[in-house]
Amino acid sequence: MKWDNIIGTTLLSFALICLVVLFWPTQNLSTLISFSIPDDLSGTLELIQSNRVLLGEKTEISLKVTIIGDQQGRQVLKLFNELELDNLEVTPKGEGIVIVVPSKPLVFKWTTIPLKAGTTSGTLWLFSESVYGDKDLILARPIRIETKTFLGFSSLSAKIFSLVILVIGVLIFFYSRILRILAI
Repeated sequence: MKWDNIIGTTLLSFALICLVVLFWPTQNLSTLISFSIPDDLSGTLELIQSNRVLLGEKTEISLKVTIIGDQQGRQVLKLFNELELDNLEVTPKGEGIVIVVPSKPLVFKWTTIPLKAGTTSGTLWLFSESVYGDKDLILARPIRIETKTFLGFSSLSAKIFSLVILVIGVLIFFYSRILRILAI
C-alpha cells in the first residue's frame, strides 16, 4: 500500500469517527415529580434534560406540568417559572408567567448554550399563585450540567476541524489518481 493510501485512510477514518461522535445525539434524562399545593391541587412534573453537553452546543430543558384533580372552583391558576444557571446562555431569560388550562398539560421549554467548559449548577423554580395572591413553591430543583470540549475544541470548531481533516484525507487518498488524471 502506498504512503498516500495509508495516510489518506488514517485521516479519513479519524475524521469520520470524530464526526460520528460529534453528531451522535445525547441522551436526555427524564425525572417524574409529584406535587401538591395548599389550594387542594396536585399533579405531576416531568423534567427532561441532558446532563452532558458539548461546549457551544444548544440543548433544551423542558418541564411538563400536568394538573390532576378538580379545578372547577378555581377562577385562574397562574404558574411562575424561572431557570437560573451560571455560565449558560438561557432563553427565555427571567421569570415566566403562564395561566393554566386544567384539562391540558403545560410544557415549559428553555434553550441553553454553554459558554465555557466545566460543571454548571443552578435551580429550576416553579411557583403557583393562590386565589388569595400568595405564591406557593411547587419546585426548587437543582440542575447540574457538565459541559465538555471535544479534543479541546468547542462543538462548532471540532466539526469544522473534522470536515477539514476529511477533505485533506480524501485529497491525499486520491493524490496519485489526481496526478494521473491531470497528466492526461
